[in-house]
Amino acid sequence: MPDAGDGDATTPVPAATLPPPAASSAQAASAVSPALPADAARAARAKPVVWQLQIDAPAPLDKLLRTYLDLARFQEESSKDQSLGIRRSELRRLVVSAPEQARGLLEAEGYFNAQITTRVSEDQPDQPDKPVVVSIQVEPGPHTVISKVQFVFEGELDNRLSNSDPLAQALLDKLERGWGLPQGQVFRQADWSAAKNAALARMRADGYPTATWSGTSVTVDAETHTAKLFLVADSGPGFAFGDIRVEGLNRQPASAIVNLAPFHKGESYSEKKLLDWQERIQKLNMFDTVFVTTDLDPTQATATPVVVQVHEQPLQTASTGIGISSNTGPRVSGEHLHRNIFGLDWQSKTKVQLGRNESTGQLDLTSHPWPGNRRGLISLQGSYLVDSEDTVTTSQYLRVGQLREGERLERTDYLEFQRAEVRSAQSVVVSNASAVSGTAQWVYRDVDSQILPTKGYTALGQLTGGRTYSALDDEGYFGRTYARVTWYRPLWLHWYATARGEIGQVYARDQVSVPDTLLFRAGGDDSVRGYAYRSLGVTRDGVVVGGRAMSTGSIEFAHPLSSKMPSLWGAVFLDAGDAADRFGDLQPKVGYGVGVRWRSPVGPLRLDLAYGNEVQRWRMHFSVGISL
Repeated sequence: MPDAGDGDATTPVPAATLPPPAASSAQAASAVSPALPADAARAARAKPVVWQLQIDAPAPLDKLLRTYLDLARFQEESSKDQSLGIRRSELRRLVVSAPEQARGLLEAEGYFNAQITTRVSEDQPDQPDKPVVVSIQVEPGPHTVISKVQFVFEGELDNRLSNSDPLAQALLDKLERGWGLPQGQVFRQADWSAAKNAALARMRADGYPTATWSGTSVTVDAETHTAKLFLVADSGPGFAFGDIRVEGLNRQPASAIVNLAPFHKGESYSEKKLLDWQERIQKLNMFDTVFVTTDLDPTQATATPVVVQVHEQPLQTASTGIGISSNTGPRVSGEHLHRNIFGLDWQSKTKVQLGRNESTGQLDLTSHPWPGNRRGLISLQGSYLVDSEDTVTTSQYLRVGQLREGERLERTDYLEFQRAEVRSAQSVVVSNASAVSGTAQWVYRDVDSQILPTKGYTALGQLTGGRTYSALDDEGYFGRTYARVTWYRPLWLHWYATARGEIGQVYARDQVSVPDTLLFRAGGDDSVRGYAYRSLGVTRDGVVVGGRAMSTGSIEFAHPLSSKMPSLWGAVFLDAGDAADRFGDLQPKVGYGVGVRWRSPVGPLRLDLAYGNEVQRWRMHFSVGISL
């Protein structure tokens, strides 16, 4: 092992640690004062010294010394409790020990050549109440910076690096790139400890869970104000995943868990993969509790057993609810969930909703996970929707497809048959068409929180192609594209910004009728506030129907209303958008207003008062959750 000092004239770093602020300085004063001899008894009974402390040091070192020096802490405590006096001999001992204590504090901050001077003012016999002034003057000198960082490895990691193993080399690159005290940075004791802990955690998470430091040292050259870091890590054996054992199953198959595993037997151990796997299992909505553990036994390092302990949720659950939406009005709903219908390893979810303006019935069948993070999908839905002008849209669809889930990207491919009919308030059929189509959908999420995001963005994209059938207009082929992006960003002074943009278009001959559910409308809570739900579109026979082109955008700024209620925010926003048959016909309608946000555990609850500039009226909007 090379000499940490490499032959330079060096000074070892002292083991300087910050004393805990909560410790009693009165006790510290007593600790440094030995028992007074008998001939000093009269002095012990003398009146305590009246004194004050002055610290002259550049910021932020002055605050550091006032917080941790025994002299400063005793002065702080005695100012709160007048009974805490100090004898002259005790004060003298605290003054004598102050430079050494201050030097340790400064060295922990990277100042290894500080000049520290202490002075005590003379007594004034003619002014007995004038305090004795204890002054500490600090000239910290230049910071000590890192001039060299050297890693040495022992154990299996060293063997693999010698054999040019790509995974071992990748880990070494991560350690070097992520090292918290690189060359040229100021040395601080706290940063030194944090950097070592982070590097050790990285090794333990990436295949070497029993890694330890065999030795670490810092060599300081006080003349050149530089420090050399030397670290020796014993990686221990390299661990690899072995067999998976699932415990706690009763009615659910083990394949639902095993197929979600993001690793294969023999693959290098990764703590992140275990945590990701545990989170995926929890999202299945099949288990109350999930624990993924490993037995880190070095004798089984090449095939470490992985144990998954679960507790199943009830096989069937049912619920009812009452709600209201500014888009569709009041509603009641009932829902039934079967987590393994007919023992076929599929979940079924049935939902019925009855409302003033919207009623739906829906059946969703979702398979338990298949290999490759895939799941099968079958969905059937029928709906009845009354729009703001008392037009009625009835629609049905049958969808069969496959979902593939990734860490951030989710893809769904499905075939679909759907039908939609629009009738005016006078029961005149305005649109009646059906379609058979195929759709590819991508959802990407990169946010700090799935439920309450404040940073990052989400994106949704769809590509659809198929053929339409109509009793009113021509039949033919069509294409459809749609994209929506939402961006979240924290700003200064606790302000937060949210921006959203969406665009869509249907491609077909003018004479070809397309189901209204595949066309576009705007207006409502998650579109253009200040306008009724789905009220912005194409007017046909006096009725608003969907258009073949659509574009909307929104910008919002929010801020907590009170530091005592950080989950309650106020917001201002501006929305704009429209739907038409062609992009050239779009005439963006503007809405703006103010709102309140409650960041609840199930998502943000939004209450907005918006003014629709086109209709020149105010409208209330409220909703729960976020939309992609």
